Amino acid sequence: MADFENIPKDMLQEITKFLSIPDYIRFGAVCSHWLEVIKEGYYFPHKQLPWLIFFDIESPRVFNPLDEKVYQIELPELHQRHCAGSSHGWLITIDLNLNINLLNPFSKDQVKLPQLPFDASDVWPRLYYECFWSKWPEERRDQLIYKAVLSADPCKNSDYTVMAIYCCNFKLAFWRIGDITWTVINSDFVLQDIIWFNGAFYVVGSSNNICRVELGIENKLIEINSHDDSILQSMKKYLVNFMGDLLLVYRSIAPAECGVDTMEFLRTDGFMLFKLDQKENKFVELKNINGHVLFLGSNHAVFTPTTTLAEKMEDNFIYFSDDYECANHMYGYRDSGVYNMRDKSITFPLNNIFHQVKQPTFIDINPDTFRFV
Repeated sequence: MADFENIPKDMLQEITKFLSIPDYIRFGAVCSHWLEVIKEGYYFPHKQLPWLIFFDIESPRVFNPLDEKVYQIELPELHQRHCAGSSHGWLITIDLNLNINLLNPFSKDQVKLPQLPFDASDVWPRLYYECFWSKWPEERRDQLIYKAVLSADPCKNSDYTVMAIYCCNFKLAFWRIGDITWTVINSDFVLQDIIWFNGAFYVVGSSNNICRVELGIENKLIEINSHDDSILQSMKKYLVNFMGDLLLVYRSIAPAECGVDTMEFLRTDGFMLFKLDQKENKFVELKNINGHVLFLGSNHAVFTPTTTLAEKMEDNFIYFSDDYECANHMYGYRDSGVYNMRDKSITFPLNNIFHQVKQPTFIDINPDTFRFV
């Protein structure tokens, strides 16, 4: 019988450098000696892919895109809270009383944020407020924040800013350490995405217009470019940092029959990527993302080089989660899948496993905060 308890600690620490997160967790379950080793910290040197965190009925689970397996996790901090997205390895969560927290699901650290200011006049259209927001706390909680991102990981930088798109996508608000309240920036157009890029926040509007968020004496939006293509205006938009270039990503979404009482829901049927050429001040279409995979949705978009991964993975794929705010989610968030940029095919691996997936969002794995508990 193997004597696992007496294997030297330094040898075990070397072994952990080559483990994926699932194997790392299994490693700690072997015996108390091995558990003590990994409690000292996570030693993996390889880049980890973002995981998709979601709810199946009530319990939180994570989907690992590398092995396409689902793992159940214990996160009581998410009980009765809506997950409004993720950024730098932190989840943005909201409870029924509209209290907002940042949650690191790996370290279990939390940061309490002030409530976002709004009133009935902020909710558009008025009928939506009267029928849903005023009567259904869950609807108000789930729809308050469209997306929120951080300028930095709070574990690594105490001087960070949280920026949120909220109130039916017409308002921006930011919060910094030490602020008692959020600072609101009004917009006269619908905001569709936000990103921290090259030391500033940027937003994209429904008319393909990209603006830098100017923070200072006068907080305002300054338009830097607009993609003049009316055909693409109806598509969902994302801003992405791709190796120092700003990308505008279009996601085409169309009605599809879900097979439950012939009810229709919205399903992704393609993507288009455009790089902003800052010298020429124009957009250039990208036909591939060779050597990379992209993760899109309610998360702060993440590009991952496939060459830095511990295990072999194909490139030129876009992993996307269901974040369409106007979709009918009575039968779950069913539009989370994988888009192949080479042949333009789409697969929906989670739909074969769960029918009641809720609140899916990708989260970046931060090795510095991962702890076995």
